[in-house]
Amino acid sequence: MSKSVKLRDLVVLGLLKEQPRYGYEIKMIIDNVMSHVIDVSSGSLYYGLKRLQERGLVKEAAVEKIGRRPERSVYEITGAGLAYFESELPRVVFPRARPYFPLDLALYFFQFIDEVEQVRRLKMRREYLRMSIEYVTAMKNSVENRAPSHHLYIFTHRLRYITMEMNFISELLERLAKGDYELTKQDIKEIKSEFEDLKKHLNVETILPDKAAAAAGRLGDAG
Repeated sequence: MSKSVKLRDLVVLGLLKEQPRYGYEIKMIIDNVMSHVIDVSSGSLYYGLKRLQERGLVKEAAVEKIGRRPERSVYEITGAGLAYFESELPRVVFPRARPYFPLDLALYFFQFIDEVEQVRRLKMRREYLRMSIEYVTAMKNSVENRAPSHHLYIFTHRLRYITMEMNFISELLERLAKGDYELTKQDIKEIKSEFEDLKKHLNVETILPDKAAAAAGRLGDAG
């Protein structure tokens, strides 16, 4: 993928390739249907739309006025935008930028973390990952015969990454040889709080096209 290409732009172009949409609708789809794939702030999205329009990759197709609500612009992808999208999307697969993991930053300065806190946080992370594996696996199994295979691949990919990290943390805890720390009720409470946040961004609507479309439609009408 070219360094100048932003994943945000590919998401916008992909959604407009499906059909013309207005900005708020695009934002709601990203937040409520694609949140397991990408996170885009409102400011970044509207700035990106403006830049895509300036580059001739999208254009304003219409201006809608519903009741007393403010006017809203409906955007559609142009021929140049379609060519750009079809050229750049395959490059997201390879080559791609190196991923960065927050855990690696902590490990770089690990000597500045109290030894007990090292073990505590690693055990909390491992328990969170264990819960995540159970949740994602159950959700994937519940829709395996209804969801498109390419959407299920996303969850298989996620499961492999989670499992890999959980195994790594278990090995690291063994090397630290200070594994006698037991998670407290407060630790479990914090883990469950993080886990509930995961569930908000990872639900059945993200992989079933009919439910995703319905969710986007309901939310879009509210804007």
